[in-house]
Amino acid sequence: MNPARYKTLVAIIAVLLLSNVAMLVYFVALKDNGKSNSSNHGEKHKSPMTEFLQKEIGFTPAQMTVFDSLKQHHRAAVKPLFDDLSQSRDSLYLLAGAASNSDAVTTAASAIGRKQAALELRMFENFQQIRAICTPAQLPKFDSLAPTLVHKMMGPPRRQGAPPKGDSSRGEGRKP
Repeated sequence: MNPARYKTLVAIIAVLLLSNVAMLVYFVALKDNGKSNSSNHGEKHKSPMTEFLQKEIGFTPAQMTVFDSLKQHHRAAVKPLFDDLSQSRDSLYLLAGAASNSDAVTTAASAIGRKQAALELRMFENFQQIRAICTPAQLPKFDSLAPTLVHKMMGPPRRQGAPPKGDSSRGEGRKP
């Protein structure tokens, strides 16, 4: 290999190495989407509902502590409901492959409806518990933003067929 070509290759490698180091420094020093706010470091990811209650409703740290406790209890309470509903849906769609009659399909669909109603009632109860945390000054804003809050409680919609977080085996709806 001639010396001029060798020097060119070394120069190219040096430029690539420097650009990689620069990108590494950029992403490490400015992670969190370019925000170098040190108060966010160490904080775990906040849910859209948590951020909404803090920013839009004005929940205090004490209210957020109560909310976090409610959220944990709520998730524990609705997980079995979601699991049962999911199994019922699976059972319904398994009937599509079998030689099933319309009575079996109607019975399975009715069971799903009852389970969905129980889940919705539990979600409504949780919504009322969150509302009870509000101060009288926060209630008008909380009540006026109720539809938005409900959507945030349910979580973001998923792409068709995308599995819920932590479940790679199914492609069903929303997380609790």
